Order: sequence, then C-alpha cells, then structure tokens
Amino acid sequence: MTIAGSDSGGGAGLQADLKTFTSLGVFGTTVITAITAQNTFKVSKVMELPQDIIEAQFDAVMEDFDVKFAKTGVLPSPKVIEVVERKLGQYNIGLVLDPVMFSKSGYPLIGEDAMKGLSRLLGRALIITPNRMEAERLSGMKINSKDDLKRCALHLNKLTSTNVIVKGGRALGGFDVAVIDNQLLELEGESVNTDNLHGSGDVFSAAITAYLSKGLSLRKAVIEAKHFVTQAIKFSLPLGKGKGPVDPFAFPEKVIRMEQAREELEKLVMFLEKRISLVKALLNQDEKMNIGFVTEYGDSATLAGGIMRYLDWIKVDGPIVVNMHENLVIRGLRVTGKRIGISASLTDALLRASEKGKLKISESGIYGNLLLMEGRGIIVADSLEELTNLLEGIEID
Repeated sequence: MTIAGSDSGGGAGLQADLKTFTSLGVFGTTVITAITAQNTFKVSKVMELPQDIIEAQFDAVMEDFDVKFAKTGVLPSPKVIEVVERKLGQYNIGLVLDPVMFSKSGYPLIGEDAMKGLSRLLGRALIITPNRMEAERLSGMKINSKDDLKRCALHLNKLTSTNVIVKGGRALGGFDVAVIDNQLLELEGESVNTDNLHGSGDVFSAAITAYLSKGLSLRKAVIEAKHFVTQAIKFSLPLGKGKGPVDPFAFPEKVIRMEQAREELEKLVMFLEKRISLVKALLNQDEKMNIGFVTEYGDSATLAGGIMRYLDWIKVDGPIVVNMHENLVIRGLRVTGKRIGISASLTDALLRASEKGKLKISESGIYGNLLLMEGRGIIVADSLEELTNLLEGIEID
C-alpha cells in the first residue's frame, strides 16, 4: 500500500510508488492523502483530501485485501497524520515512513504544524528513510560529510527508537547509512551524473516496501532497494523542462532486454548455420567470426568462443554469454552505438559488397554499417532484421 499524494506529472508520489510495485512484482493499493498540480519544475497547487475520504480509502482496501506493509509519502497536515496513524494501528500494517517535506523543485509539502505529528509517527515505523535535507530537519544536525551522515543516522535511531536509513544523495556520491537492529550498515552508491532525480526517494521507499512484501528481511530489503533505485537513477528520463523523473521500469526492462538480446543472437546463429556458403565467403580459414548484441542499458551478449570454419562446414563454439567478453564485435558496437553485429575477415566478398554499395565502410562506424577495426570488418545494424538483410545482400561466388 502507498499512502501518498498524487503527482500530476507522474514522476513522484503514488504514481512512482505504483510503478515500483509493478516492476517488483507486487500488487499496489493506494490511500491518497493529497492531490498536487505539479510537473518537473514546479508545484503550483496542493489540495489536501478530507479526513473521512482518507479513512474510507483505508477501510475499502482493508476489507478486501490482505495488506501487510505500507509506505507513506506526503502527509500534509496534523489531521492527515492523525488519521493515518490511527488506521495503521487499527489494521496492524507495517510502515516504511518516507518523511517527505519538499518536492525536488524545492516546494514545501509539509508545514511546521505537522512536524510534531510526524515525529510521533516516526516511532511506530519499521524504518524511516529521510534524505539529507529531511534528516537535518528531523535531527537539527548539519550533514556535510559521510561521517556526519553516520552520526545523524545513529542520532535518529536513538531519537526515534526505530530503524533508519539516511540518504546522502548526489552530494555524497550516493552514499547512504542505515541503522537496522542497532547495527550500522554503510551502502556505497554509484555516483550518477544527472539532475533527473524526480521521484527517487519515493521509488526507494516503495522498493523497500515491495521487498518486505515479498518476504525479505528488512536489512536485505534495504540492500536490494538501494540497487533498484540506483538503476532507476542511472537510466532516468530526460523529460520535461526541469528535473526529469527516475525510471522504476529500468530494473525489469534491463533484464528483459538482455533475454531478448540472447534470443536475437540465437536466431542469428540459426540464420548462419543455414548459410554455410555465406560464412565461408566472409571468414578466412585461420580466423574466427563472432556475433554480438549491446542493449540500450549497456549490457552485452556474445558467443563464448565464436564461429570457426572447417573446410566445408562450420562450428559454433560455446554458448551465448552475457557481460563476460568485451571482444571485437562488442567494442565495435559500443563505438557505433548500434545494437547487433558480426565480425568478418576482409575477404573479396566483403570488399566487393562495399564497392557495390551494399555495405558502407566507415572507420568510426557512425555513418556506415561496416566498421574496420584491428584488420577485421564488423557489420553493424540496429536490428536483427536489418543485419540479416545486409548479409543476404552479399554476393557469394
């Protein structure tokens, strides 16, 4: 369950939470606390929902669904906090509390009058997930270094008597510090050079909630959620005029695209096995041919050994492996930005295809489809269909 505000821009709030839940294979329900009119660069208006509507949403969900864990987003007033605290207790729901105070554009989402109620709610949470600014406001401490972050996490753990993770954010290179079951846990991050961070906090706390729902321990849920949100930030979306949203779908899409890449290469192997004369025309007796695929997420797939020629037959050596070999084909694909490719010897058939305009030679590969590297040729394309069409256009003696 997400107990949060609606972001009309779709990048944060309950929209980001539901995307995260879906990406991690859990079904999400909602209790909407506020409706915001916002986009990537501003929040223009916030409307708090009436208490009875918030309460009715809780009751409607809980009479039909077995919700074990929930996360909070924006809780705009003491009255909203009171309702949420009461209903969480009534239904015995484990809480991941994201103490949202500001939007990414800097708009305040909670007033000083709500801070007292929020402080009380912190104590009944399984874990609280403040960012650096929120942690400073809750603790009264300044955070300028990793050591400051550790001291603040320990202080908040003692102050609230609950588990805590304080997020260092971009200023500290993605470094976070958690105190879980009185044990300090340091989470080194990957420094990602992007301003497109809209919704990153929501995605992180939603991922913790999803992993708890899947049966992980709190410590493991936090570690996995850190990896999830790092991927969402790394492949964030340059949308809008302000700070674009992170992409909660990057995590599953990365896996899906890698499996699709493997399938494309398997089809390419079958294509080549049915065209032995083509392979012979593109491969000298004492050399190897290989194939490769690079996804938009930077993952690579290639044959472990390659393709070898033995007189009148060919041998495919090894399975398709993922992210294991940066061979000539993979390097060529990274240079050109193309998706799929095949290496070849500089045979008469290959050069003849270039002379007749079937293939366009380019040393950079950017404006052509035949890249010359290390004394070999690499035929590159954006899709399997495009590559097989290029190969079928090569004349064979």
